[in-house]
Amino acid sequence: MKSYLGPQARALNGQRAALFRVRTSVADVYMSVSRSNYGNEERAVVEVDCARFLRLWRDEPCGDYAGLANGNQQTWRADPRFELAAEGFSFGEEDPVPLAEVSCPARAAVPYVAFTDGVMRTLWLAAYEARSFPVECAVNDAEALQRLAGTAGSRWFSVAELVPPQVARARE
Repeated sequence: MKSYLGPQARALNGQRAALFRVRTSVADVYMSVSRSNYGNEERAVVEVDCARFLRLWRDEPCGDYAGLANGNQQTWRADPRFELAAEGFSFGEEDPVPLAEVSCPARAAVPYVAFTDGVMRTLWLAAYEARSFPVECAVNDAEALQRLAGTAGSRWFSVAELVPPQVARARE
C-alpha cells in the first residue's frame, strides 16, 4: 500500500490512527482511519485505483449519486460541497481527513461500489488527478473491492493490522 505512512497518535485527543499520503496534481493530501474501541478486525482499508473505482461506482444500482458518479471535473467542482472537501484537505498532516467509507457487495450480480460517507472527498481526489487512494470498507467486502478496483500489487489490510493496539510514540 503505497499511500500508508504508518500509525500515529493524534495530538487533539490521543486517538490512534493510520496515516496516509495521497498525491494529487495540486499537493500531497493526508487521510486517516482511526482505531476504535471495537470492530477493528471487521474494518478494512483497500487502496483503490481511481479510474477503476469510479467505473465500479457508476454501476451502483440505487444510483443515489448517479449524477456525480457520471460527472466530470467540471460538474464535480460546481457542486457547492466541493469546497468543503477542499477545506478539509487544507489542514494537512496535522488534521487528516477520514477515509471514505464504502461497500462492495461480493455477491452482487453486477459488481458495484456504494458510499456510506466520503463522496465529495473522493471526487475532490479524482478532480485533482489522484491515481489511487485508500478507502474503508467491511472486511467482508475487502476481497471483492481489492480484486475489482484495488491498486496493482497491493493487498487490503484490517484496521487492526494498520493501527496496533499500542503506538509506542507519536509520528514525528
